[in-house]
Amino acid sequence: MAQPATHEEVHVRAIMMADHQELERLLDAVIQAFEGGDREAVAAIWTRFDRQLLAHFAAEERHLIPTLLSSSPRAAAAILAEHRHLRARLVELGAGVDLHIVNLRMARAFIDELRAHAAHEDRTLYRWADEQAADSIRLPLIQAVDAPSTDSSAASNSST
Repeated sequence: MAQPATHEEVHVRAIMMADHQELERLLDAVIQAFEGGDREAVAAIWTRFDRQLLAHFAAEERHLIPTLLSSSPRAAAAILAEHRHLRARLVELGAGVDLHIVNLRMARAFIDELRAHAAHEDRTLYRWADEQAADSIRLPLIQAVDAPSTDSSAASNSST
């Protein structure tokens, strides 16, 4: 992702929705690998997806949610609860991918959960952040979100 020229050009919603789109792209690749019966590709892509999703959650939890918590505790608590649920599902499905017991239906159900969560974040967290968050939050957020993309090529080369 190209760095904007000034702080004023940095919009949290655009940054995070672009990251959601990258996560969707990885999930589409997982689905294609499932449909093609390529279990090795499923495992490799899933590993990249897992890392990127966890980094995405961590970036939100470190840079956005603490500030949201002070102005809208219920919204922050709801997003954190969704993160806990999605992390548990990620672990469950990751183990299933490793054991070759996750099927296409299970993967699509998880995608639906993630899409619902992304829509909730867009309505509550990202729009709020664009209105309320200081530039001191935005720039570290960009760096945190970009970090897994930089590491993903090395990670995919080292995974089996």
